[in-house]
Amino acid sequence: MKQASIFTTFFLIILANVSLFFSMPVWLQAALCCFLCAPLFLTRKYKKGLKWLLISAIFVVGNACVLLYPDNFWGHYLLFLFSGFGKLLPVVIVAVVVFSTTRVSELVYGLRCLHVPQWIIIPLSVLFRFFPTIRYDYRQIREAMKFRGLAVSGASMLLHPFRSMELIYVPLLNNASNVAADLTAAALTRGISDPGTKSSLTEVSIGVVDIGMVVVGLGLLGCLVYA
Repeated sequence: MKQASIFTTFFLIILANVSLFFSMPVWLQAALCCFLCAPLFLTRKYKKGLKWLLISAIFVVGNACVLLYPDNFWGHYLLFLFSGFGKLLPVVIVAVVVFSTTRVSELVYGLRCLHVPQWIIIPLSVLFRFFPTIRYDYRQIREAMKFRGLAVSGASMLLHPFRSMELIYVPLLNNASNVAADLTAAALTRGISDPGTKSSLTEVSIGVVDIGMVVVGLGLLGCLVYA
């Protein structure tokens, strides 16, 4: 099945951020999270889609049951956990969708079609490549630590948090500045800052999937406003 276009992804980003300003009933929160997970299934990322559906179900059920707990410390803690973090869940799901289903070329092409200024496109294109690179560096650091017998498991990291932070975040932050500089240089070398007319190998078209998702999204937005 054809995946949604980059313009539909932009629409999902707006929808998820708008949902932060409204109080949602439980059924609407469940419907919104399921809808936002749809692009993962359209791109055949079934494992990741099921994972986030399960996380959404946990937060939705927890949000529905949290008021059953007595008015004490744990009750307030669970209320903050499921209601507070649950409200941010649509934004997190959209972020996962963007980084999992969108290529940098599609992102740049979509932003240029919307006539977004270059001073916004360039940092976004660098940022889009930055997080996957940092995640790869983090895995390399963890493998090196395990090879040396340092913080082999998650439990050992929790038992020695400050030492783990020193061993992980110091080299990670040191490498992050180099990664950002390299990615910026690579983007500029490819002519991303050239003010002339750009050509693109990426072709984006609006299809039935995009129209269907926008219609359903507008319906959910209407429910958000009038719920």
